Amino acid sequence: MRRFRVLSLALLLAAWAVEARAETVAGIEAAWRGWMTKSGRSTGGLAVMHGGRLAHQAVMGREAPGASVPLASLSKAVTGVCVAGLVDRGRLSFDTPLSRALPRTFARLGAPADPRLQGVTIGQLLVHRAGFDRSDGGDPVTGRLATYLRTATATRPSIDEQMKWVLRRRLPLAPGERFAYTNATYLMLGAVVEEASGQDYESYCRNTMLAPLGVRGAALDPAWRILASYGGWRMPLADYGRFYQAFAANSPAIGPAARRWMMSPEGKQIGGGAHYGLGTMVRPTPGGGNFWHWGSWTFTLDNAFDGHLNISYATFAVRLSALDVNMVVYMTPSRGDADATRNELDRALGEAARAVKRWP
Repeated sequence: MRRFRVLSLALLLAAWAVEARAETVAGIEAAWRGWMTKSGRSTGGLAVMHGGRLAHQAVMGREAPGASVPLASLSKAVTGVCVAGLVDRGRLSFDTPLSRALPRTFARLGAPADPRLQGVTIGQLLVHRAGFDRSDGGDPVTGRLATYLRTATATRPSIDEQMKWVLRRRLPLAPGERFAYTNATYLMLGAVVEEASGQDYESYCRNTMLAPLGVRGAALDPAWRILASYGGWRMPLADYGRFYQAFAANSPAIGPAARRWMMSPEGKQIGGGAHYGLGTMVRPTPGGGNFWHWGSWTFTLDNAFDGHLNISYATFAVRLSALDVNMVVYMTPSRGDADATRNELDRALGEAARAVKRWP
């Protein structure tokens, strides 16, 4: 009987320890590690921010704590918030057409082959309704990127080089017709940032928007500068978590007018009660909204200007405004996860964050 009591006590203590762990930020790490193992990955990193402060970080495999990592399409939110800042400063509006946003660019590179592109607005670019469609050759990343890499150098004006290719093509869709996620839209927004600010894209975003948010380790990836405004940023995960605090309702990084535009689903819907905003998905909630985005990049090339390239990784960021929590994940390899697998990570992190009762 005594042995049974001791065993029962041990089981109760073990159960209590598991429950106590689930009520702390360590439960988020456990949920992340479980998903990583289930998805067949052994290398990656996690950063958890609460109230704009780093609450927890963890790594697996070869990843070093605090290391700068490439972000892929999480870069789009950096561009989106930079554009919002230009709107707040009166240099642009969401209704500004490209004919007025890019006159010097068009004069330098040539007018668009499709005249409809002149009337595409900044807002349509931000929400992927500009008429591009990656399934019909309207995305600079597909098809031509390898050719570009074979001849590019680290100092060439990457946005201009890709803009020339985009401007020579006709839009496969009518502007505003429907949501079609492409990189071409955010490539063009990089050109918009440069023309409206009078600075190069990287310097303007880093100095004007990222630095005031406390982001110190951000830069365009030297090997992937050509991805620039749609996939070229790299920084430590905690820095991206600090940047994601821009979507908090009290953040000055996005002004009142731009925030109202971002939170309104009108003309931005992507299904499931969500819409696309400033480079990130948005689902309005009573607590201020949930924000999230995925990124992934896999590429192999033997004769790039800087040598052999072989890279495969994925990224994920989510903000739960009701909890004031940002979570950022990096993993390798990419694997091209199905939506169901991605949703499992989103759900696991969200449930773990909502279970936390004691934040550091």
